[in-house]
Amino acid sequence: MPLHLYASVYDSGSVPEAWRPTAGGAVKYPVRNAAVQRHLRSLLPGRWQKVIKGGNHGEVHYFEHVSGRVAGVKYFPFE
Repeated sequence: MPLHLYASVYDSGSVPEAWRPTAGGAVKYPVRNAAVQRHLRSLLPGRWQKVIKGGNHGEVHYFEHVSGRVAGVKYFPFE
């Protein structure tokens, strides 16, 4: 499972620099896939959650640690 840790969604290289999140546009919920959760905890122990955040040009989906570090960042532009 190739998930890498980043300091922010912009550091991942997946999100364009012009993308800005919409206020109140985030949905956060627990990681439900046990295998993914185990892998994330092997990268950084602690609580992880899945985040879907809307913005001006698209949505960003990623996993967020309580420390603020992120993994598995994917950008989906609006078409």
